[in-house]
Amino acid sequence: MARKPARKRAPAVAEQGENKDSQALHRIAGLLAIIAVKDMDTDDAALKLDAIGFSASEVSGMLGVGTNYIQVARFRKRNAGRKIKKRKV
Repeated sequence: MARKPARKRAPAVAEQGENKDSQALHRIAGLLAIIAVKDMDTDDAALKLDAIGFSASEVSGMLGVGTNYIQVARFRKRNAGRKIKKRKV
């Protein structure tokens, strides 16, 4: 016989309250982040929000860009001072 999946318990009242508080704090943090990077270039804003600790998906949602954009901005910053080596033919 196949096993039945385990039932999930209903969250306690205290856990639901913490979840609401957590969501409210997350929204406030998002608003403050948008205000902080309002006048910045998109690359600079993406790097700043990434440095603060927002995930790539959160940053992309705030700035209206794809998640790959944040990775490209990191790459550009990392290789900004690097000189391109020319190949000998």
